[in-house]
Amino acid sequence: MNQLFFLAMMMSSLSAPSVDLTKDQLSIDLQQAQTLVQSDPARCVQITSAFLVRTANNPKQIINSRQDYGYREPMLTFGTIAQATGAHLLKGECLIQLGQYKLAQQDLQQALTLASKEQQPELQAQSLYLMLRNQNLLGAGQDNAPLRAQLSRLLDERTLQNSPLQVYSRLLRATDQIQAHQFEEAKQRITEARQWANATGDIRALAWIDAVSGDLYHALGQPQLALGDYISAQQQARPLADPLFLGLLANQIVNLYQEEQEPHKALQYANEATNYFHALGNPILLSQALSVLASLNRNQGDMNMALVYFFNALDLLDEGSQRTRVAQLKYEIGKTYLQSGNLPLARSYLSAARQAHRAGDDKEPLIDTLLLLGELHLKQKEAAIAILQLEGAQELANQIDDVRRQLEIYRLLSLAYEQKGYLQQALESYKRFHQLSERINQQQVDLEQEAIRDNYSQIEREQQIKALELSLDHSRHQQERYLWSSVISGLLLAFFIYLFFTLWLRLKSARQQARFLGEAMLIEPRSGLANWQRLMNRWPREMAKRQQKSERWYLNELTEGEFDDKLHYLLFRVPFLANNLERHGYQLAREIESAFGDYVAGLTPTDGRIYDLREGHLLYVVPQRHVAQLHQLARQLLEQLAAFPCDQPLDRRISLGIVSHPFLPKAASALDHLGLFDLCYLALAGATQLSERANQSAWLELAAIDCQQAAFFNGDVWQCCLMAIDKGLVKVNSSHDKQWINWPGLSRTRGADDR
Repeated sequence: MNQLFFLAMMMSSLSAPSVDLTKDQLSIDLQQAQTLVQSDPARCVQITSAFLVRTANNPKQIINSRQDYGYREPMLTFGTIAQATGAHLLKGECLIQLGQYKLAQQDLQQALTLASKEQQPELQAQSLYLMLRNQNLLGAGQDNAPLRAQLSRLLDERTLQNSPLQVYSRLLRATDQIQAHQFEEAKQRITEARQWANATGDIRALAWIDAVSGDLYHALGQPQLALGDYISAQQQARPLADPLFLGLLANQIVNLYQEEQEPHKALQYANEATNYFHALGNPILLSQALSVLASLNRNQGDMNMALVYFFNALDLLDEGSQRTRVAQLKYEIGKTYLQSGNLPLARSYLSAARQAHRAGDDKEPLIDTLLLLGELHLKQKEAAIAILQLEGAQELANQIDDVRRQLEIYRLLSLAYEQKGYLQQALESYKRFHQLSERINQQQVDLEQEAIRDNYSQIEREQQIKALELSLDHSRHQQERYLWSSVISGLLLAFFIYLFFTLWLRLKSARQQARFLGEAMLIEPRSGLANWQRLMNRWPREMAKRQQKSERWYLNELTEGEFDDKLHYLLFRVPFLANNLERHGYQLAREIESAFGDYVAGLTPTDGRIYDLREGHLLYVVPQRHVAQLHQLARQLLEQLAAFPCDQPLDRRISLGIVSHPFLPKAASALDHLGLFDLCYLALAGATQLSERANQSAWLELAAIDCQQAAFFNGDVWQCCLMAIDKGLVKVNSSHDKQWINWPGLSRTRGADDR
């Protein structure tokens, strides 16, 4: 693994910095090695390795400090354990820069062992901190918890209360949490780090905190906040003369401006990043910065400058050790030549990139190179060669199942086959291109709609600005007048845009709150079940639907059978919910009702719904087609409700009243939803009498006979139904003896005998 992988990670996430060792912890040659960590890590490894070899071979030899460093032989300067520990730390850090993470872990472990043996808490903490950074680079499967716990214990010691690691360890942890999408925890770590940095007044630490905060906002999809933090970090870091940190910050800002489609600002900061990495002296970072700068110039249409930057980036790399990067740069150069119309040079560089990628078995960049070669041959009217290149790319894309690259391959293949005259194959390729395109468009339709709205606003503003500029060009003699007019128009436009978006955001927030409130109003807060409001929102539509089906059934010639598309309404009375607060108190009663709601929610039959009507009343609504035996379902539900697990003493004598809609199949519209609910409560009243008489749960069903007339229910439904029960026009089915029910006692008007 080479250095490119580590640098790519640093370019995408700023993580946390290394902590420089003090002069007391380093000899003179190790101090020189510390200056080479970023610019020449390979030389740094050589110096530290030589120091450790000399220490092992001759641990007591000490160089005379008066001897001139330029003429003395490379011998051990200081023979202390702290120097050896510092050498291992420096070597480990340089190996990390070179991408040799396993070797780095060995040196860092040796540094930790030496620091622990000599009881040097500062060096121990630095060793653990670098080991945590290195394990993050090693990838998944690394258990960081023991190292993190050990570092936390060390940082709790009094001697390390003001150590920069108090800040940087928290930033490192925050970066891990950002990558794991644990954003709230990352915010907490950043807040803790900021408190430490403010207490010590460490400017470098404050700059790093802003940088990691920018990473957090970038991950949260808030580019403006991220940009503000990055710029703040850059302003604080400029006096520190840290070109690596400033260059990485500039790269992050370039990425944000590219995402926000502001190429001119991105180009400005890309130039800054290039200057910083040039001052640092690291050829790999400088090459990457030049590549970004070249790509931005190419996107702006400046092909000559793009080629200059690409060639400069290529000159900085060693083809032996940086084969993949060199191949990618050749690909970019060939792409630039292709866009500028220089086809011979484009073919030369793309062919070289193809050979390098094929030798390294780099499938994705090889596919991209073959695509450009296919496009090049199409421009040169060499359809046969283009087909060979594209079919090779297609085979590789099928191996890695890369849908987006397959889409471009099929598009170019259709053009190549058409140019060659293979019209049937061209048609097949275009059909596959169309299918993949539809598939991708379906997956990204929401993102594209949002992008279209943003682009439309941007284009509209650009058109207005261009219109003003053209007006100024054609009216030079009135320049002063139109200058003020354009300024005023621009300010008004900005004000109205700001006002529009402010009102739109407020309206969006209000609608969202209204939606949440509307959903909350449909839920009973104590049990978590649907409430009366949700029932009333749905009930009229359901009744109208059943009434329409009932009328069609009645008007049909084949009316021998019963109407078989009813809705069964099962109204329960649960006694222990009616007096729950008085018996158990508010807190325990809420716990019981919440647990009961969760329990009941799992008892809903297929396609059934349950509603909490308060005062201990529950309503099950279930279609007839999902109930084989209604009375068996009633007994089962009564048993399940009575079996509610609770340690408190509860009255489990549950009553159930059953009514089906349409109650009168031949005149379904005779009863509205209020009248139907009167029947449900009348059935429940009878079931309650049975339950009290039998001292157990009971159910009762009211069902009109087939010949029942709608006119009989004209008036007070409660009184009419009692009269119908007395005359036998309404059937009563129950779980116990129906003779126990005192129907006259339920009448709203007392007779003479009662008086």
